[in-house]
Amino acid sequence: MAGTRSSARQKAIPAPKQNEDQSSSAEEVQSKRNAKKTTRRKRARDEAEDKEQDVADDTPPPPKKAATAKPKAAKPRPVSKASNSSAPKSKPAPPPEPSSPSNRDADGNQEVFWLLKAEPLPRYENGVNVAFSISDLRACTEPEPWGGVRNPQARNNMQAMRKGDLGFFYHSNAKPSGVVGILRVVEEAKVDETAFDPKDPYYDKKSDRENPKWYCVGVEFVKEFAEVVDLHRIKDFAKDGGPLRDMQLVNNSRLSVCRVRKEEWDFILGLAEGEEKEEK
Repeated sequence: MAGTRSSARQKAIPAPKQNEDQSSSAEEVQSKRNAKKTTRRKRARDEAEDKEQDVADDTPPPPKKAATAKPKAAKPRPVSKASNSSAPKSKPAPPPEPSSPSNRDADGNQEVFWLLKAEPLPRYENGVNVAFSISDLRACTEPEPWGGVRNPQARNNMQAMRKGDLGFFYHSNAKPSGVVGILRVVEEAKVDETAFDPKDPYYDKKSDRENPKWYCVGVEFVKEFAEVVDLHRIKDFAKDGGPLRDMQLVNNSRLSVCRVRKEEWDFILGLAEGEEKEEK
């Protein structure tokens, strides 16, 4: 590049003219000798321009015209990532807690509701089909143990259930997944015997009967909805500060036994009942 060339570049000196005119007077020769030699100022050039020979002028170069600077277009200000993205999401509220061990308020109304997941489509664990749908629960003639739960948080939720509590029956890994009906707790948490059975698909060899780790409740069928309140719809109502924004089902999707606030319970019931009215 021109900018990296050596600054010791020789000043351009005009080539000596051949003595074609022998009759030049001595005065002309003397005046030429006394004439001040000038060179152009060095400026940035490209490669082609650097190859050209500088030419000496007999007169100093005319003063440079002040370049009229074109107004530069204002550069757009960089947009910070924060302004591109939406406002930071607030942390979901903690799961609801009952005001008393009975899970009933002063008027005897249930405070915390529940949501229990089961898979209605065939799936095999250790050669055993573990599918269970709300239709299967309807067919039960005695309380159904909600066994096989091997998550401490889900277990704790079942231990907090009280006889008579209502919960949603949720079809998981289904088409579509969603709330399909209502069940009732008829037996409070007791030791889950399936954890000690080597033939059971949810056998836990680390379980100790003297110090049991896993518990389950007994439930019964209450109602099946006319249509599924599907997960996609529930998530829509959880967006942008919606009424289901803090629902444990949405914020902890892998939890198989969830807590449900009274207002969330009422809202989903409203969705289900609205669909039932449309069916009629």
